[in-house]
Amino acid sequence: MKRRDLMKLAVLAPLAASGPSAAQARLPLWAAAQRSGILFGASAAWEVLRDPEYGRLQAEHSRLLVTDVALKFDYLRPREDVFDFEQPDALLAFARQNGMAFRGAAMFWNDWPAPWLKGKSSVEIERIFDRHIDVVAGRYAGAMQSWDAVNEPFWPGAGRPGGYRPGPWYDAMGPDYILRAFQRLARVDRHAKLVLNEAFTEQNDALGKSVRARMLPLIDHLLDKGAKLDAVGLQAHIRPGVAFDIDPFLRFLDEIAARKLDIYLTEFDIEDVGFAKDITKRDEQVAEWTTRFLEPVLRNRAIKVLITWHLSDKYTWYREPQVASERSFRFPSRPLPFDERFHEKRMGAAMRRALLAAPERPN
Repeated sequence: MKRRDLMKLAVLAPLAASGPSAAQARLPLWAAAQRSGILFGASAAWEVLRDPEYGRLQAEHSRLLVTDVALKFDYLRPREDVFDFEQPDALLAFARQNGMAFRGAAMFWNDWPAPWLKGKSSVEIERIFDRHIDVVAGRYAGAMQSWDAVNEPFWPGAGRPGGYRPGPWYDAMGPDYILRAFQRLARVDRHAKLVLNEAFTEQNDALGKSVRARMLPLIDHLLDKGAKLDAVGLQAHIRPGVAFDIDPFLRFLDEIAARKLDIYLTEFDIEDVGFAKDITKRDEQVAEWTTRFLEPVLRNRAIKVLITWHLSDKYTWYREPQVASERSFRFPSRPLPFDERFHEKRMGAAMRRALLAAPERPN
């Protein structure tokens, strides 16, 4: 019997007496995901350590803890000579205590540059770039399930050649910073899966189409250069108010899978800004969109990881004051599977159904 089958039996045995439907309804999300070979997790920051109830929720339903801001360059490097590892170290300890894998988001992102990078020469930026990989990846080598080596490489609206996102790394090295990140990170940490992570690809507006069209040539370039590219991360912040058509996205997933790469859905949630104000109705709409997206997408066996961006509405980024004000919310956002009191919502049940319906992944 395969190890995965033994783990399934261990999960289901205590529940079998109540019947299949009751057992499935009580499955933690990680266990529902595991039945088809998917790893389920959620992002977390200090809240998971400072809010015991939230910590218990994460421990019950997640088997992959993803750093929210703790390993982003600007947060980790408040000054050039300072690496602040307090939060990522604490999150790693929490993950280990609760049987979770650990994932770093992200090594490099051109947005939100640390202010002290301003005015540095290209040579200085390259030195900082290399040292950052050596110190940070070296510290967590062997502890990481995966790293987003590069996050959101594209922003076509900036007008740069190739549609790349401007920022300190691109401005100093051009698009070569992407290959450089993968190559050096692979030398420092030989165990972590290395991921190219991008947003917007699930949208069928001009932005989503443009990013999808640019991602595949970049993936091919990295593979042609021998980069250790293990997976492509697609954020999956689902925005029902934006043009959406599942079929082009499914074809995009097929294109990635044809390159023998895994696919991670890395920041899944459902933006509810245009939904009903009534909570019951709004939660139904969020669940409907969860099913509409996840059920067809999870049929692709290349998808090996599903991550929600936090697990409870209490800590969603959509409730951060700046984000909420920019999006003109008329009510507190409810984009996640558990509410602010950590009770499961219809979205959680919809996620569980989609995970249980997904075909088994090959080992």
